[in-house]
Amino acid sequence: MKKFFFTLFTLFLTICSCIPAVRAEEVGSSGQIVRIGLVDPPGQKDEFAYRMLLNQLRGYLSEVSKHKRWQYVYESGTYQECLARLMRGELDFVGPVQPGVTTAGMSFVGAVPNWTLLHLYRPDDSGAPLLSRAPENVTVGIIVNEVNQSAISFFMKKNEWYARVRPFTDGASMMAALRSGEIDAVCDSGAHVEPEIYLEQSFAVVPARLMTTPDKQALCDELTDSVVTIETLNPGFGTSLKGKYVDRALQAIVRPTEKAKRFVEAATELRVAFLPDFLPFYELRKDGTADGLYLDILSLLSESSGLRFSFCRAESETRLWTMLASGEADLAFVSYADEATGMDVYYTSDVREEEFSVVRRRDGKFQPYAKDMAVMPAGFPGAVQYLSEKSRKQIRTTSSVEACLDDVELGVYEIAYIPSLYLRQENTMFYRTNLEEVGYEVVELPVALAISPKQPPILQNILNRAILRLDKNEVERLALENGRPSLSLAYLMEQYPLRMALFLCLMLAGPVVLFFVISRNRLQKKQNEILRQKNKDLEIALQRVEVMRISRDGYKLESETDRLTELYNKIEFENIVRKKLETMPEGGMAAFFIIDMDHFKEANDTYGHQCGDEILKKFSALLKEIFRQSDCLGRFGGDEFVAFIEGDLTREGVERKAKQLVEAVRSIEVENTDFHITISLGVAMYPENGANYDYLFNAADRALYQVKTEGRDGYSVASSGVCR
Repeated sequence: MKKFFFTLFTLFLTICSCIPAVRAEEVGSSGQIVRIGLVDPPGQKDEFAYRMLLNQLRGYLSEVSKHKRWQYVYESGTYQECLARLMRGELDFVGPVQPGVTTAGMSFVGAVPNWTLLHLYRPDDSGAPLLSRAPENVTVGIIVNEVNQSAISFFMKKNEWYARVRPFTDGASMMAALRSGEIDAVCDSGAHVEPEIYLEQSFAVVPARLMTTPDKQALCDELTDSVVTIETLNPGFGTSLKGKYVDRALQAIVRPTEKAKRFVEAATELRVAFLPDFLPFYELRKDGTADGLYLDILSLLSESSGLRFSFCRAESETRLWTMLASGEADLAFVSYADEATGMDVYYTSDVREEEFSVVRRRDGKFQPYAKDMAVMPAGFPGAVQYLSEKSRKQIRTTSSVEACLDDVELGVYEIAYIPSLYLRQENTMFYRTNLEEVGYEVVELPVALAISPKQPPILQNILNRAILRLDKNEVERLALENGRPSLSLAYLMEQYPLRMALFLCLMLAGPVVLFFVISRNRLQKKQNEILRQKNKDLEIALQRVEVMRISRDGYKLESETDRLTELYNKIEFENIVRKKLETMPEGGMAAFFIIDMDHFKEANDTYGHQCGDEILKKFSALLKEIFRQSDCLGRFGGDEFVAFIEGDLTREGVERKAKQLVEAVRSIEVENTDFHITISLGVAMYPENGANYDYLFNAADRALYQVKTEGRDGYSVASSGVCR
């Protein structure tokens, strides 16, 4: 009996010991519960902006959960509360938190781009606002942090409020100085302040991270790797989230400076110059009223900034630039053009990206002299220069859209650039059956406000802030409203008088002719109907073939090139080089370059993806200048580029080419940044370092690695040292 009970007891202990192991296995990598503490700064005023930043973080984490099948538990609290729970093991991560001296020893997720708000706090809400006080009498405390120091410096410079800044190494001493009156305010994300402190103003969006304890380093690395994978598979994911949430947070905290307020209060009506009427974009009526999309946008800018606008007309684009330069007009909607006519005015940020459709003849025919010639309607100052540089075509203007389409129908120009909003409103293409829109060649024209040099520079800042606060959804709604199709008999008679007269005559004579045909030729009508149906079927089939051909050509172009830099993508570059190597003549020489931009990720994180895209465009343009048109250039992805050259080459000539590229890159300047571009470059020689693609790639990659390990900013030819 004792033996029986002993056996049961042993079996019970065995089962109990297995339960935790089974539960742990069930929670493993797939289905794991991750607990995240979201920091809620004290005295939060800009709740919408902070919620947008948290939504951006949750967007990344939700995408990770699709790959890892993680489940998240979100809990909120002050930084001190979240930190205490993290140390007790009740939370896995806390965020958003800024890395710095106060978080030494903690681990941070390295790949989740996260953001937080920077605030100005003071002891209480009594007294005048900080910005209205004399700056020499105000001392602001700040935790030693390069990002925060740059943000507060920029904020003070923007507001012309140069208060004293006192750095601290920990939050406790900073708060003690605030309570004792040694400092008047603190600049902080809210992580180091106490609940009773008064938040006066949020003024910046700064980078932050998810933080955890060192014992959770494995989980931290797993999350980092997952985000890197997401960015690799979907490079536009982060940019999409930033535009959806971070940009909206910036819009919410943008506030005018005291100087800007005084300027707006004293400002008279600003005169906005327009070219002759161009609906649906703008129309100035004789009774002094105005209508159109750009007038609606001005109304939004007026509501946001407090500025008032009146309107005047310029007979031509040349006259418009003259009016701006002389002060006869204060503003005008233009496209920035790097040419003498517009260099003496100020420009705002882009108000809108105007979409232009490419229109050509269906049969593709045009006059021999018209090759690489394009036409567009007048009405967008600066557009000719911008589109000429983008399309590499000679562009002319005509007085109207219909004149442009007439010229393309006659073959005078190869293509026409027509505003898509106009085509949607006027239904012009419906009646021009021998013309077609090339759907995959849509061009975006950036439209900004040009400011007269007679106006003070602060007007540029005021308008930029108002543009930043524009609701993109509202602007798109206005564009759809102004571009509603307008099809009427009066419009048809005005645009096509002869065709409409003929059409009405046919409509009147038709019943008589139809009765005669039916009564005398019933059998013949039936045969004609059958033949007409066959012709219609044949026409539909030919149209389908044409659509498939156009789609195929468009997909082929998109699949072969990188959209941002217009260089070959990784797959197409490899295919071309392999074919070149297979047909390489005996005794031929070639060189394989791998180029990596140094510290490009830091530039992206610091100045944003728009700055990063600008760097990549400038660098790709430099590659096209230095290499020959016959050389093969490509972008592997991110900041990695490749090149393949062949012909009568020598090792010394290849080294000169590499040195030329390294030195030329250093001269590239990025506006509004202090980022200096350098590259690391590895070169492999054919056939010295290999006779096929894989050997050459590996040899060049090893040379590139040698440059990186020895300090970057240089080049190395395989089997030789690093040169700078």
